Amino acid sequence: MTYWLPLVAGLTLILSSVHSSTVNLLFVNEKDNDVAVNAVDAAIKYIGDQNMGIEVNKAMVENTEEPDLATDMCSTVKTGIDAGQPPHLVIDTTLSGTSSEIAKSVSKVLAIPTVSGSSGDPGDIRVWRDLSMEEQKYLIQVLPPMDSAIQVIRKIVMDQNITSAGIIFDDSFVMDYKYKSLLQNVPCRHIISHLPSGNTSAALAQTSRFKQADLVNFFVLGDRDTVKMVLEAGNKHKLYGRKYAWFVISKGTEPVSCACTNATVIHIAPDPSDATQQKIEALKTNQGLTATPRIDAAFYFDLTVKAVKAISNMMDDGQFPADYSVLTCEAYQAGQRTNRTGLDLMSAMKALSGMDTYGGLALSSNGLSHMEFTMRLYRTQILSSRVNSRDPVGLYQVGSPVGEFTELDQEAFNRFKAVTVYRIVTLEQPPFIIKKMDENGNIVFDGYCIELLHDIQKILNFEYDIYEVKDGTYGVMNEDNEWNGMIRELVDKKADIALSALSVMAERENVVDFTIPYYDLVGITILMKKPKVVPALFKFLTVLETDVWGCILGAYFVTSILLSLFDRFSPYSYQNNREKYQEDDEKREFSIKESLWFCMTSLTPQGGGEAPKNMSGRLVAATWWLFGFIIIASYTANLAAFLTVSRLDSPIESLEGLAKQYKVQYAPMNGTSTMNYFKRMAYIEQKFYEIWKDMSLNDSMTEVERAKLAVWDYPVSDRYTKMWGAMQEAGLPTSFDEAVERVLASPSSSEGFAYLGDATDIGYQVMTSCDLQMVGDEFSRKPYAIAVQRGSHLKEIFNEAILKLLNQRKLEVLKEKWWNQNPARKYCEREDDQSEGISIQNIGGVFIVIFVGIALACITLLGEYWYYKYWKPSRTTSPTQNPKILAVRPDPAVSKTNFNTEYKSRTGDEPYELNASGNPW
Repeated sequence: MTYWLPLVAGLTLILSSVHSSTVNLLFVNEKDNDVAVNAVDAAIKYIGDQNMGIEVNKAMVENTEEPDLATDMCSTVKTGIDAGQPPHLVIDTTLSGTSSEIAKSVSKVLAIPTVSGSSGDPGDIRVWRDLSMEEQKYLIQVLPPMDSAIQVIRKIVMDQNITSAGIIFDDSFVMDYKYKSLLQNVPCRHIISHLPSGNTSAALAQTSRFKQADLVNFFVLGDRDTVKMVLEAGNKHKLYGRKYAWFVISKGTEPVSCACTNATVIHIAPDPSDATQQKIEALKTNQGLTATPRIDAAFYFDLTVKAVKAISNMMDDGQFPADYSVLTCEAYQAGQRTNRTGLDLMSAMKALSGMDTYGGLALSSNGLSHMEFTMRLYRTQILSSRVNSRDPVGLYQVGSPVGEFTELDQEAFNRFKAVTVYRIVTLEQPPFIIKKMDENGNIVFDGYCIELLHDIQKILNFEYDIYEVKDGTYGVMNEDNEWNGMIRELVDKKADIALSALSVMAERENVVDFTIPYYDLVGITILMKKPKVVPALFKFLTVLETDVWGCILGAYFVTSILLSLFDRFSPYSYQNNREKYQEDDEKREFSIKESLWFCMTSLTPQGGGEAPKNMSGRLVAATWWLFGFIIIASYTANLAAFLTVSRLDSPIESLEGLAKQYKVQYAPMNGTSTMNYFKRMAYIEQKFYEIWKDMSLNDSMTEVERAKLAVWDYPVSDRYTKMWGAMQEAGLPTSFDEAVERVLASPSSSEGFAYLGDATDIGYQVMTSCDLQMVGDEFSRKPYAIAVQRGSHLKEIFNEAILKLLNQRKLEVLKEKWWNQNPARKYCEREDDQSEGISIQNIGGVFIVIFVGIALACITLLGEYWYYKYWKPSRTTSPTQNPKILAVRPDPAVSKTNFNTEYKSRTGDEPYELNASGNPW
């Protein structure tokens, strides 16, 4: 196979050369970097085989022990100087670290032209950080292929907006300078970890660490065996699926493989052209370039050939100093310096063309110079330990600082993106979490918190799997410092997020992290049955007992009859002395009907009218007036008090009132934070009492100190101790539904059962039921927040999202929707308020009395009309048939009443009067 350089050019060089150039090469290599040794030797052989007219004298220094590297370099330089062969060029293939710094420090101080293939971004190599413009021309660093190819990680993270990444590399990759710079200023939480080659247990430990850190994007940099080992470790930890994404970067072109059940990875590997592969095969055959990885061998080969050729060309063109000399290390220490003005090795190397094996060298400044080549992206699917498919999805053109994707199948690449899936544990508590069935019969969740989660999801772009905690509790700590409920799920790392009406508490913050609150302060309050007031339209009649009403009615009839009798038999009454009272304007005969009317109207503010004329009758009337005044005054006072007392029937209005009574049992739900509150308050009271007792009984105290403690009342109350005992005696409900049922089963609000719990729980029950009420003010108030695992990165990003929603007033909208506009809200009848008047339910009977009176009046009117029209005329004769005297009012000025009265008093008969038509009037 012929080599790729034109033979004509080689022959021309041979024929035109009258002399050959001698280049003294100092080769400084890293220990165990056998690829560089093979490549440099192949390059020197190639230069000789091609008859370039260049003779290369190689002296090699290999780093065995770092402290000895400087000594070895100084010794080798001095040996060359003594032999009349000072080094014209240093080829530095140290990788990184102290050895690289030492090699570059020696070449800098001795001013030897150097071409380095070490790793390191701009400024990473400290001794070359502040090179002068002249020094930058002959002290040149070119990044190894994979050092620049690694930047594809940064490109993928930025393009796919990846927020978490785990990076594993083996000994074939140098990442010393990448820990800080690789993802610098990129909002991605990441871990970069070195994996010793062949260490399976380390691979398992590293992948487990990534899983515990909630990393979902994995980048594996290594040879084929390392990649296989890491992928199989991921298979054991179940790190495949839509939640995870795997990227493999290798120096070789072989397909990845592993004993995995179902794994899909993006394999990024060099993509040499056919011509490049032919060149490498020719070098392997002719110059013995057999080292692998081939891309590294080709890089060191090209670097050496071009550097030596550039020095030779400078010598031939007179650009290399004729008086070139190199100081020894001893001379430098003695204060001697060398000025290399005008030695421009960078320009000489840039002028070379057509000498690329794998890719051209893009030379610029140190840390940015690199080899140009292409890497191909393969979407590789492995099923049952076999490669099922390997489809190319794009190319990556290596550049500096970051390359570019070309021919990228964006849709296929995006589908491979790891979907951020969070495991969310929840607990039903309307209206924050509402569990219901969808049309397909599946359980779905809705409510305030779910809508909040969806708003955060739009900001952070993630998916979630939500499930309900099995034990149905938020999480409390027992005596053994063990947690249950939602907090336990986070502690055991079974869930990433706990979302519900979860209160922020000090003991919870010791084991989990809370975001900033998303809801107001919520305290503990009391749930009781609402008192039911039975409407009593005739409630005003119940002020007096039935026998009292009977006695009043009896007194009314007796008094009326007495008035009628006294008026009839008294010689001084009106009906027995008509002539005496003839001139009086008011003349009243107290018949039974008139007496009944008089006694009735006497009880009203209108009064009874004309009193009897006789003294006996007046005494009866006065007695009745006094009786009526006392009855009315007593009735009025008792009616007001009776109605007021009935409206004030609310025996419990606060926690203190609940604690002081004994008719209503009360308790919180078992295993809740409310239960813990009362239990701990009782414990604190007991603890303080014991402290006080120990102080009081302390024999070492003086009499004065003991006197100061001798108080009548204990300094600590035992209210919570008594309440906790009452709660245990009443029995703590095991569920919220049981607690509500016990409250509803209460006979009334003044006896039965009262439940103590979160105000939001109780508020929702009151909002959706007209039979319940919230009693008292809230106490022990705490905010609601989202809980995440201790140290989780989700705390910060969720905080930012919640603050953004808070600024957009989204939380206020959610609160309005799920409380004031909740479809489950019930609008109950307005209750009587002490600050308002008497309701119609209590006084409505008075209106019924009016309506009954009006109805009776109408019936009486009909009776009167019927009596007058159909019955009375049949018994009455006309004036012409009546032997009575026909009286005609002689004077129209005389009133009809006076005329009729006078006529009747004289004749004892009713008068008749003809009207204008001649009929009786």
